[in-house]
Amino acid sequence: MKKDMRNFHEIEDLKDLIKSNKKKIIDWLREAISIPSENKPPAGNESKFQRFISEECKNIGLEVDEYFPTDISDIEDHPFWLRGRGYSEYNRFNVDAVWDGDVSDTSGETENALSIIFSGHGDVAPREPGPWKITSPFDPLLEGGKLYGRGSADMKGGLAAAFWAIKLLKESGFRPKGRVVFESVVDEEYAGGNGTLAARLRGFNADLAVVPEPTGMQICPASMGAFLGDIFVRGQAGMPYTGHEIPNPVYGLGRVIERFKIFEKEWSESNGHPLFPGEGKKLRVVLYGLSSAEKTEFIQMGIPSFSKLSWIVWCYPGMDEKTFYSRFLKYWDECKRDGELQKYDVTVEKTYHFVRPFETPIDNKGVKLVIQAFKSFSGKEPSVEGAPFSCDLGVYGEVGHMPSVLLGPRGENLHGADEYVLVDDVINLTGIFATIILLGTG
Repeated sequence: MKKDMRNFHEIEDLKDLIKSNKKKIIDWLREAISIPSENKPPAGNESKFQRFISEECKNIGLEVDEYFPTDISDIEDHPFWLRGRGYSEYNRFNVDAVWDGDVSDTSGETENALSIIFSGHGDVAPREPGPWKITSPFDPLLEGGKLYGRGSADMKGGLAAAFWAIKLLKESGFRPKGRVVFESVVDEEYAGGNGTLAARLRGFNADLAVVPEPTGMQICPASMGAFLGDIFVRGQAGMPYTGHEIPNPVYGLGRVIERFKIFEKEWSESNGHPLFPGEGKKLRVVLYGLSSAEKTEFIQMGIPSFSKLSWIVWCYPGMDEKTFYSRFLKYWDECKRDGELQKYDVTVEKTYHFVRPFETPIDNKGVKLVIQAFKSFSGKEPSVEGAPFSCDLGVYGEVGHMPSVLLGPRGENLHGADEYVLVDDVINLTGIFATIILLGTG
């Protein structure tokens, strides 16, 4: 392979290089998956994985910065900060690895080169729920072109592609004119964002952020936002031994679930966005976490004093917290007049902070670069749509002030048993990410 790959006609050299390293890339990904890095708030188990990333970056000559999110002065006063998470006490640190541009270049082209950051999260969802049938969560198994294991798709597959794109280019002798950063942050899962926020405030920002969340190989310059909370149905505990009725909050919660179905339909039908077409990109409501006792409360065999339901409501870019809660709370105020719910005290409470949606215009220079790189390496026209999930994209855009794009592999069972990523997508992404570097910084 030639050392100077700035001539784009040499893309076949890049394809050959990646093909010859396919086994090494997949072996590296298998090792990454085998390192448990579960996020279980307020704690997280990312330390060993982040150390692995840090050492791998040092081994290829990148300049590495390790830091706890709480190392950033006044970060806990930032409006994007999510309280109640621990970092230094659990040794949860971010890793930012820098490949500086060629300062010796005097061609005058350096000022036109972009700086690019490839940013992912090192934490994964817990191994639960089970049962895992194909393999155990941290014993990766390659079968039928699918690599199984917790975090394989979300998002160590994308991290592997970004790391190996940089590694292969660097070891080939290529020198970027713009700065390239590889980043692995902690605490993205469970509506986190503190690791990503810390990196932006630390100064690791660029002309373009590429975040390899599992988008199914779609280029996504936009992502949904999410509101998260609990709804309580409160009554009076007891047993109807004396014959008088004691309304059961569990039945009240059943009515709340029915009302949520109505809200989801109305919410979906009354909101739209051009980057989110089709059934799969409609706004959804997720209900989870049913309970009827405090954590420290011994559960009597009788009617409980309350029932609680945890919920997530997604939104498109352009929605703000004030507008949403004005509509959402009004809806539940109207529901309280429901004959069944009149028996109870129904209250809505926020839990996690608002995970903000974000959108980078499609005609942005950075988005166009990603589209061009995708077409040039794969020979295919990419699908450009919004991502039907929430993530940290708003932190990159609103705090880091970066044009930001999601692009990651296909996979299934994310946050569920037998999660997997498609191996061919990881390999193709390695080439696409390398091409982004070549075109953007060369």
